[in-house]
Amino acid sequence: MFARTLKHCPKVSTFALMLALLAAPAAPRAGHGGGHGVTITAAYVPGANALDPDDPSWNQAAPATVTLQRFIDYVADSGGGMGGMEGGMGDNQCMMMGDSIDQPITMRAVHNGSEIFFRYEWSDSTSDTSVNDTDVFADALAMEIPYGGTGDTSLAMGSQTEPVNIIFWRADLSQPQNIVGGGIGTPQPSPDAQNLQHYQDWANDTWTVIVSRPMAGASDNQVTLESGTSYDVAFANWDGSDLNRDGRKAFTNWNTLDIE
Repeated sequence: MFARTLKHCPKVSTFALMLALLAAPAAPRAGHGGGHGVTITAAYVPGANALDPDDPSWNQAAPATVTLQRFIDYVADSGGGMGGMEGGMGDNQCMMMGDSIDQPITMRAVHNGSEIFFRYEWSDSTSDTSVNDTDVFADALAMEIPYGGTGDTSLAMGSQTEPVNIIFWRADLSQPQNIVGGGIGTPQPSPDAQNLQHYQDWANDTWTVIVSRPMAGASDNQVTLESGTSYDVAFANWDGSDLNRDGRKAFTNWNTLDIE
């Protein structure tokens, strides 16, 4: 997805980073979630056409605030300085857990029995809508849902035995992507399940993004979302003006999606 690759720190390895991520509560199987963090209730509204931000169905969706709590950043390794552009990853940099943060995203969700709509709103002083993979990066947001399977799912983009399904929106893309992840560095778009639609608008230093998808998964590469079921979900956010991309991002712990 991005051209640069991550370099391992001599003293803070990728393994150590994974341990820090795994310190967050592990998620049960998809479809048997619940009890984590904030609960987002997807209201059942027959006939909802909620890609329109003014659709009346949104009046029946209670807002919930999820919080970006940690930031992954690039730091100088023991061999030298920052190397390259400020805030970017140079030859002497690696990725590690950064500062604790407190950045809210307001979530709403509705469904009409066959299609589900997720609405995200968050503060951002700049609208970053282009990419050159060198020093210009776009704003982005992702929602991660564990697949079913044995054992618990890692917050760090799942694992080989417990993968995750990711809804990925980026401001420069014509369509959000359905992505499959099986651990750090593995996420890939799934060409057999690119059925997402969206609305996006930036005004008054705030992004409003709505992403819709069918509730029934198009293939094994897309989680089926069912009425009367709870799912564990986590979120990540990239601020393009802060040179966020790839692993440099803010993220939440697990939260709960309840579908009426």
